Amino acid sequence: MDFNFKNENEKYNFDDLVRVVELLRAPGGCPWDREQTHESIKRNLIEEGYELIEAIDGGKPAKIADESGDLMLQVVFHAVIGKEADEYDIDDVTDAICRKLIHRHPHVFGDVSVSGSGEVLKNWDAIKRGDRHQQSIADELRGVSEYLPALMRAEKIQKKAEKAGYSPEIGETAEDDLGAALFELVRRARKAGADPELALREYTNKFIDEFERFERK
Repeated sequence: MDFNFKNENEKYNFDDLVRVVELLRAPGGCPWDREQTHESIKRNLIEEGYELIEAIDGGKPAKIADESGDLMLQVVFHAVIGKEADEYDIDDVTDAICRKLIHRHPHVFGDVSVSGSGEVLKNWDAIKRGDRHQQSIADELRGVSEYLPALMRAEKIQKKAEKAGYSPEIGETAEDDLGAALFELVRRARKAGADPELALREYTNKFIDEFERFERK
């Protein structure tokens, strides 16, 4: 096997990770890894992302590093699959994100001056709309991925709309419309400074504790 194994005093780097995945996918590698496709492993991105968030909330650096590796693996795995199909490779991934960061930070890599983070975000949004050929804020709202969790997507869209000066009023009949009622709950959570996804998660955990007490009786 063409691979340079490290001793316990050395660290594997990013290039090593790419090589490991390539070897797992190569003839004579791992049967399971060789069978995978973009479609078969796409949900792993979501799971690993949430596990990284859990590690961050736990505040343990070693766990954060470990879960970051699991998430990074997914990106590399897709890139190796893409390279095999002559679609793209990991250098295309790093090139795309580097170019995006440089382009959207003209106050660092160009001659644009900003007064603070608020102006940075304003410029970022404007550049992003230009990159995506969005002609209006409505186009930007439609561009928020429908694959986001519904509460998270509603929160993000509300923030963008309010930033543009729009804050809809939901009437007394909103409770007859479950979608409108949930949308209003997201707005209330935001006004209270709460993360709706986090609030629901924490209350669900409390419900489980409550059910456990019920079960024990």
